[in-house]
Amino acid sequence: MNWQLQVPIPESSFKLSHRDKLFSVGSCFAQHMAERLLHYKFSCVSNPYGTLFHPIPLLQNLTDALQGSDVDEGFFLKRDEATFHYSYHSSLWAESSIALKKKLQDVQNSVADDLRGSKVLILTFGSAFLYRMASGSAVANCHKQPKSSFTKELSSPEEIQEVFETFYKELKKQHPKIQTLITVSPVRHIRDGVHENNLSKSSLLLACEAIQNRYDDVYYFPAYEIVLDELRDYRFYEKDRVHPNEEARSYVWDKFSDFLLTEDTLKLNRDLDQLFSSINHRAFRESSDSHQRFLKKTLEMAVDLNKAVDLKEEIKELKKRLQ
Repeated sequence: MNWQLQVPIPESSFKLSHRDKLFSVGSCFAQHMAERLLHYKFSCVSNPYGTLFHPIPLLQNLTDALQGSDVDEGFFLKRDEATFHYSYHSSLWAESSIALKKKLQDVQNSVADDLRGSKVLILTFGSAFLYRMASGSAVANCHKQPKSSFTKELSSPEEIQEVFETFYKELKKQHPKIQTLITVSPVRHIRDGVHENNLSKSSLLLACEAIQNRYDDVYYFPAYEIVLDELRDYRFYEKDRVHPNEEARSYVWDKFSDFLLTEDTLKLNRDLDQLFSSINHRAFRESSDSHQRFLKKTLEMAVDLNKAVDLKEEIKELKKRLQ
C-alpha cells in the first residue's frame, strides 16, 4: 500500500556537474540548498544580498546589478550607530553612508560578474507580502522601523511576473545561455497569519506557473510541494513548526540532486559522502597502527577525488593527523 503522495518533477533539458557554476539567491531556503552545493564542492554564489523573501525587490536588485545602476542613496537609514539600506538585508551595513555605498556597489559589481559566469540561476521566493515606504518604493527589509513607516500589500502574480520579465530580458541580453530555476520556499511566514501565508504562497505559485509557461529556459522545482505533500508531518519541522528541519532539507536535496545533477556527479557526491564520513571519524587512539592505516587509506581517496573537486583543505588536515 502506498502511504505517500509523490510530487511529480518534470525532466529538465540540462544537467549539472561540478564544472558548472551556480548562483542561488532569495529566501533562507535558497541558502540551505546553496550550503549543500558548497558542501559537495560546487562553485556556487549564495545570497550576496543576504536573505530576501519577496521576489520584486530581489529581482530589482539583480536588474540594477546587470545594468550597472548606482546604489540609491535615498534608501539609506541610520539605526544603532550604523547605516543600512532598505534594498538589502541587515547583514550588509557600515558605519557611514559613504562606506556602505562602496560596499553595496562592490556587491552589485560582483553579482553582475557572477551572473554572467553562471550556468544556472536559482531563485527562491519566500513571501508575496510587500512593504512600501510613503514614497511608494518597495523595500526588501524594514530594518526594525515602525510599522507606521510602511504600507503592506499582497503582490499579485501579474505584478511579480512583470518585474521578472524586466529582469529576464536584461539577463538574457548579457548571458543568453544561462538557465533559470525558480522555486517557492516551504518555510511558512505565519507572522502574517496562517490564512495570509496561504494567500501569499498561492500568489507566488501562480506567478511561478505563469513564468515557467512563458519561457522555455525557466524551470520550476517543487520544493514547497515536496515538503507539504510528501512530508506531511510536523516531525519534519524545527520546534517553531515553520522551518523544515535537517531531515526535511536532506530529503529535498536528494530530490533536487536527482532532478538536476548528472549520473557521474551523483556518484562523485556519494564518494564525497564516504570521504567526509571517514575524515569525521575519530578513533579512541589516533596514534594506533590500525587508525593510521585507515587515515592513510582515506588520504589516498582524498588525493584521487582531488582530481575532480578541490579537496586541498581536507588533504592538509589528513596529513596533519598522520604520524
